[in-house]
Amino acid sequence: MMKLVKIFLLLIVSGQGWSQIIFYNDFEVPAIQPLFPRVAGEFVLPNEPAANQLEWVVQQLSETSTSIADINAHFSSGFDANTLQNFFNTLRTDYPNGKITDIVGMTPMSTSVVVQGQDSQAKMGFFVVESRYTGSQKITYFYVSPYYGSVQYPIDQNLTMQQAVNKFNTLAADVGLLVAYVDHNNQCQPIYQSNSGTLKATGSIFKTWVLGGLADAVENNVITPYQNVTYDAGQWVNGGGVVNNEPAGTVFTAQDLAVLMLGVSDNTATEILHDVVGRSVIDAYIDSSGVMDATVLKPILSINEQFHLFFSIDPTTATNFINDTESNQLNFINTQLEPLGAVTSYPYQNDFLMTSGSWRASPMDVCQNFAHLRTYPQGSDALALIERAMGAQTAQPEIRNNWDRSWYKGGSLVSGVNGYHVLTHAWLLEDNGHAPYVVVAMANDDNGGIDNNNGIYKIQSVLARILELTREGL
Repeated sequence: MMKLVKIFLLLIVSGQGWSQIIFYNDFEVPAIQPLFPRVAGEFVLPNEPAANQLEWVVQQLSETSTSIADINAHFSSGFDANTLQNFFNTLRTDYPNGKITDIVGMTPMSTSVVVQGQDSQAKMGFFVVESRYTGSQKITYFYVSPYYGSVQYPIDQNLTMQQAVNKFNTLAADVGLLVAYVDHNNQCQPIYQSNSGTLKATGSIFKTWVLGGLADAVENNVITPYQNVTYDAGQWVNGGGVVNNEPAGTVFTAQDLAVLMLGVSDNTATEILHDVVGRSVIDAYIDSSGVMDATVLKPILSINEQFHLFFSIDPTTATNFINDTESNQLNFINTQLEPLGAVTSYPYQNDFLMTSGSWRASPMDVCQNFAHLRTYPQGSDALALIERAMGAQTAQPEIRNNWDRSWYKGGSLVSGVNGYHVLTHAWLLEDNGHAPYVVVAMANDDNGGIDNNNGIYKIQSVLARILELTREGL
């Protein structure tokens, strides 16, 4: 097959104070197609349970009323129909004839979007709709809050990129940040960085390597994206996410589980896929993913296995496991952790392991993995699976509408005593014909407390500014 010859160019626009990184090609490269296309200016939502319910909810903003019978047909029995009827009347006043203007999250069981009223006030609201996956697929959660056009605090809105990086560095005891582009050799090239080569606890960002293992299995025709996967009771994770709303025995597709794993970080979906794909396949993917030291992530632990180290194993034994050889770790997993099943009791509180004894990678490792996920063949089932799963969530508004491709995964690890010990975010952002940018921000704190004094929202605000500057061309 003839390979594309790529010429790399850094284009500096004089007097603008910004630059764009562009790839020119001798031959036409397949364009990135929108994950959620628009027709006549309106998003076409996927035919999925939560999206179908969201579509009905938004349609009510253009109706004169919503009947009790209609509400009961769409909402689970735990809702009060009269209260909802009054709520819809309020929403029609606030967002008359409302339209979806931004998709933040879109998975088969959970959606989050920005809706804007079509009157002179043009108010915006953040709408979250969750539903069952099976049966009548009724709504299980419905939330609306005002949205004022930005998640940035005023104090951050005029920061330069270096100022924003410096501020992020103050928001936790141990941080790593990387703003990079992916070059024509598929290597991450730093533009701004802070501790970008230093290992940090990833939280749920590790799930991108599970996705890579699944993509390899799809590419090798071992698994198909729409293969039926039965949820076994032994794969349940306490507090695992929306999948827990479905009974054991529910049949999902592999792709829907992947989208739930990435889009709402569903831990039970992750546990199922970890079993279906297999540790050895995921570990082999880690070897090829571009990380500096693959042994740090291997053998890749499932959710319940990792949580047992936090809560079921005494501190000395848990620490010894972390520092042991890979072969001894595998033996311990097979003989000690796997037989425990789901975490249902908490005899220990090994919070210190959240930063030092959980899934770990550097910001550069995360970037290289994101870059590697782009390399599956154009038009392949594996790449289509990755696009749908990695594109399921943006974490913030004002991202998806500004890029042809927007991938995201974040994560956290939380102590019931000290709050967030780990809080991480990573985006890959790409326009047709341009090099992708990757933004990775990882905050760790052995003592927890990252969320103190609205720390989560401070981090969100600073990162929104970094993303905005990235969009403007750095």
